[in-house]
Amino acid sequence: MATEEGSLDDVRAELLRLLNRDDWQITEEKARKPGRPILQAAGFLPTDGAMIEYIIRLLEDEALCREKFHEVTLGSGEKGYAMNDVDGKGLYVKLKINRDRREEVWVLSFHVSIHRGR
Repeated sequence: MATEEGSLDDVRAELLRLLNRDDWQITEEKARKPGRPILQAAGFLPTDGAMIEYIIRLLEDEALCREKFHEVTLGSGEKGYAMNDVDGKGLYVKLKINRDRREEVWVLSFHVSIHRGR
């Protein structure tokens, strides 16, 4: 278990490094569009930069990440990383590190989970 936690800590550090370097992309349908009202409700402007800032704050919270941050398998078979109900209101965030052209974080999901409360 410690090895798994250590590797998740390493992934979290890499995600933070890339996000802070502005190496990221946001998907339109499952992150940007549904994320705008979530950001506004949380007191942020509904912008891409605010979404990234919010995700950085979540990833910097070690206690939250120990409880909520986990690896997921994407439909492509690749590894992704998710946090469910990170705001107590059902917010689901899913990220992946893309290494195709250059290293960058893709924000795949930023929306209220359909599985909230299950």
